[in-house]
Amino acid sequence: MKKIFFVALTVFIFSCQDEKKEPEVVATEEPSKALPAFAYPVDRANWKIGDPGNTKLVLDMYHAWDANDANTVAGFFADSAAMDMPDARRLVLNKDNVYEKFSKSRRQYANASHKIISAISLHNDDYDEDWVQVLAYNKWSYQDGAKDSSLYFDNWRLKNGKINYLNSLEQKPPRQLLKTLENK
Repeated sequence: MKKIFFVALTVFIFSCQDEKKEPEVVATEEPSKALPAFAYPVDRANWKIGDPGNTKLVLDMYHAWDANDANTVAGFFADSAAMDMPDARRLVLNKDNVYEKFSKSRRQYANASHKIISAISLHNDDYDEDWVQVLAYNKWSYQDGAKDSSLYFDNWRLKNGKINYLNSLEQKPPRQLLKTLENK
């Protein structure tokens, strides 16, 4: 009887011991700061960092363009997309013409290259939109050998992992900035 009591007591004591548990880490969202009163109305004021995978998608698209792969470039676009270009042209793309438009456009260049200066994915809470903003230095040469370059600020909107809009702004780099870009 004493043996049974001793075994039961031992089991009871060991089963009641507290295990040392790691403290639970509870993820808390940083409280959002209230927006200040802006001097002008801002249509899309509520931004946060977006999905880095969207940045990769857009940069992969630039890479396909530089590699003269119009088929891959076309694959990054939604069935319906618009591109507002620096010269005030709007290109309207759909699944039937996207390859043809990119192929025709890319054929005018013998080569092209991008130097990405900055690229960031953003999410806008006001409109529930995903954007990627890219500042890129682009150099190209035409089929006749003439060369040119420009600085582009491209705003890419994505939906369901596909590009559905571009707003592109262009500037000729000032000489000092051009020296910096060419020497890196």
